[in-house]
Amino acid sequence: MLKNLLVKARDARWVWNLFGPIYNQQIYNALFELYEHIAEEINLDGPSQILDIGAGRGYIALLLAARRPTASLTGIDFSATQVRAAERLRKRRGIDNCRFELGNAMQLPFADNRFDAVVTVGSIKHWPDPQQGMEEIHRILAPGRWAVISETDREVSGKALRRFMQRFTAWFFWDPLLLWGLRHIIFARSFSQQEIVSFAQAAGFTEIRTEKLATCPYVIVKAQK
Repeated sequence: MLKNLLVKARDARWVWNLFGPIYNQQIYNALFELYEHIAEEINLDGPSQILDIGAGRGYIALLLAARRPTASLTGIDFSATQVRAAERLRKRRGIDNCRFELGNAMQLPFADNRFDAVVTVGSIKHWPDPQQGMEEIHRILAPGRWAVISETDREVSGKALRRFMQRFTAWFFWDPLLLWGLRHIIFARSFSQQEIVSFAQAAGFTEIRTEKLATCPYVIVKAQK
């Protein structure tokens, strides 16, 4: 009962509007290596359109925008607080080829075949219908292009999860509450690598590749339209 209520809260817009700034401070250090790796995977030359779904404070979208000045980045999030935070960070860094806006992964407000790449990190576990969201990614992605989907690994070991927890600021003040929350509310209610692959296959992606980083308990699925 308690776990179900906490999972509903985890996915609620008001929770992200209220607690998003606290999350933003913690997650960057924990996921920096993952962001760097995914930025390398989005290997596009020349002018291109890239979409970040569930952009949060905009860390990965701004990283991509800074490294690819000829690209145009769009980041969407369902939380107005997160969108405002991302815009503030964009202005602070002086990045002009990126914008952030409210958006719903279930109904992406973009034309078919518009984007040359799509990335989403830690977002799909919050979607009410992950299969529908994957089909939306397939719809707005240009033929032959790639989407990179990364999410918390439901099959993570306890040892790996504890190592990950230690990347959070002052984690020792929260342990074991933080470990319990990560295990039962975040990771256990997420997806395995194979489940994400199945979503991508059902959405119509033609080639799918998978990998995991030794330093981060997230799965990475690359899917080509």
